[in-house]
Amino acid sequence: MSELDPLINRGAADSFYDRVVRPSLAEFFGTIVFVFVGCMAVQTQVVAPIAIAHGLTIVVLIAGLGKISGGHFNPVVTLGVTLSGGMHWVASIFYVLAQLLGGMFWCIFQAVLPETVYKEITGGAHTLGSGVYAGWAVLAEGILTFLLVFTVLLTAVDENKTKLAPLAIGFSVVVDIIAGAKTTGASMNPARSFGPAVAYSKYGDVNVWEHHYVYWFGPICGAGVAALLYKMLFATGNRRLYIER
Repeated sequence: MSELDPLINRGAADSFYDRVVRPSLAEFFGTIVFVFVGCMAVQTQVVAPIAIAHGLTIVVLIAGLGKISGGHFNPVVTLGVTLSGGMHWVASIFYVLAQLLGGMFWCIFQAVLPETVYKEITGGAHTLGSGVYAGWAVLAEGILTFLLVFTVLLTAVDENKTKLAPLAIGFSVVVDIIAGAKTTGASMNPARSFGPAVAYSKYGDVNVWEHHYVYWFGPICGAGVAALLYKMLFATGNRRLYIER
């Protein structure tokens, strides 16, 4: 079974723990690692290392935990996989809760950064670039997330999946961050934005919540469009949505 196969349909012999709880725990701990590494990388304030850190972390996590949970570590990836028929909605709810809780654990680990550095990078929370309007930011996050989720669906969910899916997904993260870092921070992941925003809330010098909706609405729309196009046009075999005439 590859990384992003259905979780609920593994067989009646599997327990609820094996089908839902254990994968959700993998998503929880994987998201902790992803958000931790991502926020730590932001202190370099150089786009390329930040992008590479996020992308390679995803590669490592999918390679390690993918066989347990599918390796989402992102609520909108879970949304895209669910809409495409890759997993049951019950499991997806547990996944999203685990991912958001995992992202919030940055509240505990942010103490590893000196306070001056932590405040300089706004705790790794995402904010809009200078002069960027919220509407355009939503569009940017939507397009960037589309690329990520579409890559996941084509390489790891489709019947013609590839063993190079972890690399393809990781590289899509790298490309997206390089493209969008100066515009929105290129989140593509509500858990990655939400956790650091919660952690940084005790500081009042930067309002990280002002445009926080961008990092939910844009990625959700991007994931939805990716799942729709995949199901209607690009899926193979039983994954494709056939409309009877």
